[in-house]
Amino acid sequence: MEQHPIPRQITTFEFKLIGFMTLRQFLYLVVFCPLGFIAYKIFPIPIINFLLAIFIALFGVALAFIPINDRPLDVWIKNFIRRLNSPTQYVFHKLNQPISFLQNFIYVSDPHRVLGHIEAREKLSAYLVKTKITMQNNQKRQMIQNLRRQPQQTKANNAQSAVNSQPSAIGNNQLAVGSQQSAVDNDILFAPVNQPVVTNNTGEKVPHIIGVVKNSKQLPLPGILIYIKDTSNNIVRLLKTNPHGVFATFSALAPGDYSFEIKDTNSLYFFDTIKIKVDNTPIKSIEIYSKEMI
Repeated sequence: MEQHPIPRQITTFEFKLIGFMTLRQFLYLVVFCPLGFIAYKIFPIPIINFLLAIFIALFGVALAFIPINDRPLDVWIKNFIRRLNSPTQYVFHKLNQPISFLQNFIYVSDPHRVLGHIEAREKLSAYLVKTKITMQNNQKRQMIQNLRRQPQQTKANNAQSAVNSQPSAIGNNQLAVGSQQSAVDNDILFAPVNQPVVTNNTGEKVPHIIGVVKNSKQLPLPGILIYIKDTSNNIVRLLKTNPHGVFATFSALAPGDYSFEIKDTNSLYFFDTIKIKVDNTPIKSIEIYSKEMI
């Protein structure tokens, strides 16, 4: 391989004009050595003036002949002083002004599209209000029909028990449940059960079964239907939660195993079927939580 010269900085290259020294190195020696001699003569203290003169002379020699990382010492000192005076954090300031025809420019959308959007929102709000009122009226009408239907079913059951003359097999009263279930399912089974009312020592009525229905956020759910079925899948009770999410029945159930099926008429919440064993003692509090669809 042929020899080639080492690349150097051409623009700042200094020629050795005075012996082995460049002009800059010679000037450092010419300036600092006389300054050291002057400090030695002017400073009155004998030892300190000698040390001060030596320090000034050596400082000039260092500036002339001692580079650090291929850079002269004077370059390091100059960069250090510049860095001390320069800011360490820079903030952008926009100096150019916007174009004249873009100033005070306001975008105006199509008025026909805006008007159509407003009309669509008004129609949607009116439709939702009308649908809500219709649903409330249908629910009230269904409740009235259920209340009218219950006495007729009770009379029919009493007449049938009188004709058959078998009071011990059925009991005095027969509970007709499933009135509200008729809106969902047309086939309802009626379970003949006795309904003794539970009372405490003071004679006050005590609910035989009481519970509360909540969602996953611990908020009570009103208007939830609770179907209580026996082992034969016959509905023996139909309960509904109040505005506080509480349901209760004061009529005692016959001892046995029962399943609780919870349904939401609005199909917003879903529940698992619960199986509970009932005896002669009242069940205090049942907490039922929903499963929201994600």
